[in-house]
Amino acid sequence: MADAVRGLEVGIHEVWRRYGAVTAVGGVSLTVGAGEFVSLLGPSGSGKTTLLMMLAGFEEPDSGRLTVGTRDITRVAPNKRDIAMVFQRYALFPHMTVAENIAFPLRMRRVGRAERDERVNRAIGMVKLDAQAGRKPSELSGGQQQRVALARAIVFEPPVILMDEPLGALDKKLRQHMQSELRQLQQRLGATVIYVTHDQEEALTMSDRVAVMNGGQLIQLGPPRELYDRPADAFVADFIGEMNLLPATLDTLRDGACTVRHAAGTAGATPSRSGLGPGASVRLAVRPEHVELVPDTMVHGAPGVGLRGTVAQSVFNGASTAVLVELPGGDRLRADVGARSDVALLRPGTAVLARWPALSAIAFPDPG
Repeated sequence: MADAVRGLEVGIHEVWRRYGAVTAVGGVSLTVGAGEFVSLLGPSGSGKTTLLMMLAGFEEPDSGRLTVGTRDITRVAPNKRDIAMVFQRYALFPHMTVAENIAFPLRMRRVGRAERDERVNRAIGMVKLDAQAGRKPSELSGGQQQRVALARAIVFEPPVILMDEPLGALDKKLRQHMQSELRQLQQRLGATVIYVTHDQEEALTMSDRVAVMNGGQLIQLGPPRELYDRPADAFVADFIGEMNLLPATLDTLRDGACTVRHAAGTAGATPSRSGLGPGASVRLAVRPEHVELVPDTMVHGAPGVGLRGTVAQSVFNGASTAVLVELPGGDRLRADVGARSDVALLRPGTAVLARWPALSAIAFPDPG
């Protein structure tokens, strides 16, 4: 099976879907390469599930085209698309055994008994459920049921697999384990996977590329590291990982770098785009892991570039500690520091200077 399955390119071309006055998907275009793993990521109501349902054939676009390889599937019935779908709730038949559930798609395609048995056995082996082949879904754990759903999806060797938050019902530890297993399985198969999730950590961990959606629009598409390091706007910056976002005013601009003013002081950053000039209202974005905190007593003379504040709270997270700093005007800044560092032991009320390299922060236009 690993040699047989080869993914096909999936094309979404200017697709629109409206429900009355509400635009669920607004003119989205996206190409997923053959064998690529792409996650659709966004908050509830962003349009990601509607887009997936249109690819599966359970919804029809108002306009635009959907293609798989060279084939236009826009108006093709779901069972004629040769696309597999994995749901969050597994959708297993409770009266069937594991083997019977996995064999079901092959029976519907009238695959002969000998070939059917061979494919089912291979699929069961790939998801490591050989010992559970004769059990019913009620006799399996959540993780095992999800493996059955995956095996049923891959057994007929689909070139494209759609997944709608398939790990959402699992606990955190099992979900992380299944993320790794699912990704390894996809790479062995070579199938094209489009994966819907609202969990940004899951999307970053598993995907070749991530498509961030909001309000029915595709906001940014790129590799996980690109989205994390260079988000396209303040929404993506805030949605992907932890991010400090502070209102500020652009002060100086030179050689692709800038300084911004905040009530707590000045800070270095890079402008998100050209056209920003001195005096522009911006939102300063900086990741907590890039923030360095220096006790005020260790700052000699003029503090230079940095924001002054006081420690409000420290939260132990295991390997790190999140230190929350209260800034003048009521804003808060988070710094992630080593759990055993001296900074992690600073008491609430301690005056500190927060600073970071200019390349580690971004100044976005303030839409407000």
